[in-house]
Amino acid sequence: MNTLSSEDRSCNECHKRNIVDEMFYCSECGFEICAVCAYKKHRLHEAIPLLEKQANQRLMELQQESRNVIKTYKDLVPELHKGLLEGIDIFETKLLSKEETLKDASTFADLQKRHESFTKIKSKFESSAENYVPHLRKFDAEIKQLIRTLNETPDV
Repeated sequence: MNTLSSEDRSCNECHKRNIVDEMFYCSECGFEICAVCAYKKHRLHEAIPLLEKQANQRLMELQQESRNVIKTYKDLVPELHKGLLEGIDIFETKLLSKEETLKDASTFADLQKRHESFTKIKSKFESSAENYVPHLRKFDAEIKQLIRTLNETPDV
């Protein structure tokens, strides 16, 4: 059995094999037809180049997929950042409040112990933030590079 490649099609009218670039699509009949059949049997119908129909179909599919992917992250990133900022606010409030207990130290050793404890917690926060920021900067740089790539890509 001889199979058609993705560029080969068979005319729905005469069944001759053709490549997509040389075929037409009859909107009225819903047929993929060769140029001869387009002229002979579908002359009064609206027939467009099959390549144009395929391009429009693929464009719609690709743009919908692109919109879905981008929307996912446009929705996700702000929510994650909102939650992150809320967490940072809560952390700040609790840390500053707990640090107030320095005033309640009963001895210098107690004061020193509390101070070291809060310094460690603050340092862990800073370390976590420093681990996160490069990923955020890298993502930002990658988005900007993708924009540059699109700006430099010729419209063939």
